[in-house]
Amino acid sequence: MIVMPTTYSPMTVARAFTRVEEIELSGRLLHVIYDPQTPRAAIIEADIEIFEGIPRHRVVAALDLQRKPALGKDIVAVERCWEDAHVLQVEGVCVDPGERDKGLATRLYEALILQCGITLISDFDQYEGGKMLWQKIARESDQIAVFVLDAEQGAFWPYDGSKVIYDGGCIPEERIWSVSPDQKCHRVVLVAENRQRANHLMEETSPYSI
Repeated sequence: MIVMPTTYSPMTVARAFTRVEEIELSGRLLHVIYDPQTPRAAIIEADIEIFEGIPRHRVVAALDLQRKPALGKDIVAVERCWEDAHVLQVEGVCVDPGERDKGLATRLYEALILQCGITLISDFDQYEGGKMLWQKIARESDQIAVFVLDAEQGAFWPYDGSKVIYDGGCIPEERIWSVSPDQKCHRVVLVAENRQRANHLMEETSPYSI
């Protein structure tokens, strides 16, 4: 499970991260930062505070990622909708307890997908918090499209050659989530990408498109 860093030094932020977006929240300015080399992402306080005599940026949310050049039957490498995308799998997300219920995890996902052109894939092991986050994004984000992908079959729900956008309730939950020790859905992942781009590609590949 992810262990969130409490702070980053200004030198670390300048050296390792790219500032992706600014967020105003309750009179504070926050920065979404992304390190493509590790890879990892975070939301930090823009203002520098002094911690034990050392200047630092406080971290309010953090995301650990893993590169996925292929998944299952190499479907990430060959799937047309990802041929120009940078695909990363989420290994863990953590929000400071005092900053929860403010939509920061959703903003972090949106910034990476919309500003960096990243396609995010859920972890194979889904904890309750991660499940709730993906359901929230699927229900509430008007900028991200979420799909359900069976890596074992190499196909998207409903597994008939089409893709259905998951809205947090349109696909039976028992087809998505496994509760330990049940592993029947272990190879099912959720895929989040730019909704506008996804809709455009789905229109292009529709059998009814002209």
